[in-house]
Amino acid sequence: MKYHAGRRVWVAATAAVMALTASGCGSGAGDSDGKITLTVTTQVDYGYRDLYKEYEKSHPGIKIREVLVDDLPKKLVTQLAANRGASDVVGLGDDTIGKFIPSHQRFVNLADHGVNNTDDPWVQWAYDYGTVENGKYVLGLRTDLGGLGICYRTDLFKKAGLPTDPEQVGQLWPTWAKFTETGDTFRSKVKDASFTANTGDIWVGMENQHKETFFAESDDSFMADRNTSLKQDFLTAANMSVRKVSGGYPPFTPEMANALKTGKAATAVCPAWKLDRTKEASGADNSGTWSVAAAPQGGNWGGSYLLVPKQTKHTKEAVELARWLTSSKVQKRLFLSKGYLSSHPSVYNDPAVQAKKDAYFSDAPTGKIFADAVDKMEPIYRGTKDSDVATAFMNALLRVEQGKQKPEDAWNQAVSDAKKVAGD
Repeated sequence: MKYHAGRRVWVAATAAVMALTASGCGSGAGDSDGKITLTVTTQVDYGYRDLYKEYEKSHPGIKIREVLVDDLPKKLVTQLAANRGASDVVGLGDDTIGKFIPSHQRFVNLADHGVNNTDDPWVQWAYDYGTVENGKYVLGLRTDLGGLGICYRTDLFKKAGLPTDPEQVGQLWPTWAKFTETGDTFRSKVKDASFTANTGDIWVGMENQHKETFFAESDDSFMADRNTSLKQDFLTAANMSVRKVSGGYPPFTPEMANALKTGKAATAVCPAWKLDRTKEASGADNSGTWSVAAAPQGGNWGGSYLLVPKQTKHTKEAVELARWLTSSKVQKRLFLSKGYLSSHPSVYNDPAVQAKKDAYFSDAPTGKIFADAVDKMEPIYRGTKDSDVATAFMNALLRVEQGKQKPEDAWNQAVSDAKKVAGD
């Protein structure tokens, strides 16, 4: 099972994603009619389509082609090695950009084009993670943040005798251990629904709350085997399966979507970008049935960067487009219209953003919940092979959910499998 910590789409949308890839890619592809064509390739939909049209209208010499590629990081590695085929702008998740730090010189240094963190500042940790060479080389521009929340069904909470107000619900679980205990209480009252959809999403939320996870910040060495707090979180997540708190519906699958829609799962981990996916999965008929509360211990899951490969024939124009798409002005509009949380503090602290509520989620104060989740978090270190080894731990949790392994054994095998991938 392959899993990405950045934004993902429901499997049902795969056909549409792959259809879009057929439009082709490559820098400057299709320049015609005196216009410059800029190709922007991302792994999933960033919500930019209306923005592209707006940009084309205000820049009549520019045409933008959007391409979605399901396994973009793998394809980009090949394109960089061949020195051809990369798009003018590429989007990489915060879990995969580290893979390209060793080859960062194949991308434009955006600092050479006036990018800094002074004029329109991003939150510092998010900006820094897109830089190398002690901040002198700006590799990528941060798009959104994935402030953590928990989506929950108010009808099932009522059935279990639990509160339904977002603030009161958030107080039920200041820690993941308390989240599990709440799940035990729920399951004692409600027999025909799991408390949470799966442990995979729980685990991603947990690991994103650590300053270091699989690799050490000091030397990028593999450290999961000596990261005792990470192991404890893994065991906490795995034991949700043992205690039948988790329903074991695999993340981003039709099975999980159906569980959300039919009330077979009472909660799901919801970073900001996932609200629209949850609405899509659960369906319009469930509007007002769902709400959102703060996640245990806050934190971030997801967010991406826009990079400009040096292969582009239109460096100036590509940088200008990437900078506009990641500006605070545009990011504020994206949150208010689509729910993508801005990586600019000036935006997520903006009164209009803080006051944002979502009618589908029972008018929960989503703006404040997500902003609070990321505002005080510490930066996370991700190794250059972070996304490669993460799969071993997701597979381990799946084995526990399927009853094939006990939590401790699953952890030990995950560490062993991850070491092989890490070359340790």
